[in-house]
Amino acid sequence: MADTPWRRLRGLGRHLRGERRSLALLAAVVPLGVGLQLVAPEMLRRFVDGALSGSPDAVLLTVAAWFCAAALGQTAVSIGGDHLAARLAWRTTNRLRAELVAHCLRRPAAFYQRHPPGELVDRVDGDVTRLAGVMSSLLLEVAAQALLVVGILAALFRLNQVLALVFAPFTLCTLLLLRRLVGRAVPFVTARQTSVADLLGFLEERLAGAEDLTANGAARHTMRALEDRLGTLYDRARRAARVSVLWPATVQGLSAASVVLALVVSVWLHARGQLTTGTAFAALSYAMLLRRPLLALTARFQELEGAIVSVGRLGELVRERDGHDGPPPGARPPGAGGPPARALPRPDARPWRDGPLDLRFEGVSFHYDPGEPVLTDVSFHLRPGERLGVVGRTGSGKSTVVRLLFGLHRPVRGTITVGGREIRPPDVPALRGRVALITQEVHVFHASLRDNLAFFDRSVGDSRILDALGQAGLDGWLRQLPDGLDTVLGSGARGMSAGEEQLVALARAFLRDPAVVLMDEPTARLDPHTEELLAPAMERLLRDRTAVVVQHRPHALRHVDRILVLDGGRVVEHGERTALAADPASRFHGLLRTGRAA
Repeated sequence: MADTPWRRLRGLGRHLRGERRSLALLAAVVPLGVGLQLVAPEMLRRFVDGALSGSPDAVLLTVAAWFCAAALGQTAVSIGGDHLAARLAWRTTNRLRAELVAHCLRRPAAFYQRHPPGELVDRVDGDVTRLAGVMSSLLLEVAAQALLVVGILAALFRLNQVLALVFAPFTLCTLLLLRRLVGRAVPFVTARQTSVADLLGFLEERLAGAEDLTANGAARHTMRALEDRLGTLYDRARRAARVSVLWPATVQGLSAASVVLALVVSVWLHARGQLTTGTAFAALSYAMLLRRPLLALTARFQELEGAIVSVGRLGELVRERDGHDGPPPGARPPGAGGPPARALPRPDARPWRDGPLDLRFEGVSFHYDPGEPVLTDVSFHLRPGERLGVVGRTGSGKSTVVRLLFGLHRPVRGTITVGGREIRPPDVPALRGRVALITQEVHVFHASLRDNLAFFDRSVGDSRILDALGQAGLDGWLRQLPDGLDTVLGSGARGMSAGEEQLVALARAFLRDPAVVLMDEPTARLDPHTEELLAPAMERLLRDRTAVVVQHRPHALRHVDRILVLDGGRVVEHGERTALAADPASRFHGLLRTGRAA
């Protein structure tokens, strides 16, 4: 079936599951509000006809009192309905936001290379917020509009069949025309939203690197690039606004025509003696009432178009697949029918055994982009407790080896086994419970030291955290912190040196007690003195564990058992470290002599 704008919005219905009580209240509030609006013109008709025919003051006062009661009731119902709809919309879209964040957290590194943080924030927060704003109003406005149209036509039939026969086809044609106009601006709004996401991604990247840009004289280039993006956004936003104005202009014209039509027909019928003055007033009131919901919906037109685009963009994000990663478990695009699928464990998805695990690469090839191989036919085997050092020039594929072992990517060809089991997507979460990855870039969150080590897991006791800090050699540093484990770290709080950050990364690994340790250039940011200070903690971490250590500086691999030398994504040397270091003809011996792999 074709993917129409209305079909996209209807697909959000699955996120309303579990909201039966709120939906039931809305189902009662909306008809009540519509009924109170329909009563008001009838009260006006009775008051005018009564006043002209000389009805007693008591009768007129009673009618006026009922008119005021209906107006007050309508106001109360409108406020309550808006509040209820807003709460329902936010709960629903928050569930959608949580689903999107969970999906993004399951994605591999290649996903974040295609989508910078600024773009993802715009989709996960901006697009979902736009949906919440529209849903909180449209839930009432669309339902109220449909009921009002039916109710007004029924009331007109009750007042005068000629009036009803004039308005029925006019109203039907208006609704059909509006339905055809909805979605015309979607391609233009999509282009505008894409420019917004691109701008946010650009700003996030440039502001994060503001110091480097300023120091290297790139500020002027950054401002020119910003100006280009702002110009593109302005052009696309202007085109979207120009197309989006079709609906508001159409509704304004048709609404004015409906009021004029009601006035002309009422005057004609009144002149023929077929309509009382009060009924003419009522007919005009119903025409104005029919105009109100259409104009209210028109005021939200651009948000409606934005919501349609947001649903499409979010669907694209969730449907996106990476060629070597497989579908994320439980993922379903927003708008897809049925409940979200749950990831079913494979029959052999059992925990890994305790103790160090063996690792094996068998004919592994990998590429990020087709035609540009990163690894080609790489094979090696580590027995439990063995340590492998990986060296090679920049771009030789060293970091890719540890990323594949950690399950961040899947090989194009070949197999990777840990503990005798091939790494498959359903097993990756369990695998990461037994494998620790330490990189040169350590992310310190704006949170307490306790949360930075336990990653916000409140079940981890302080005694375990203190023990991990001790094994990492951070006892003295901890004693200097003003609030101990409650000291806030990260941006805007307590700053840390590169060595302290790396020791915190080691403490995180000690806390997990992994069977396998993967290190990707853990000392690349450190000076030789700081590197020597970290050496004892690294040795304690690697003791009695299987390890793969990637290093640019070959001399830092004194603690490994075997060496793997990569060049151009291929294995050019593999053997015992002591034997290779002693062999003047080996590649590793040459690297030790020069001091660097690149």
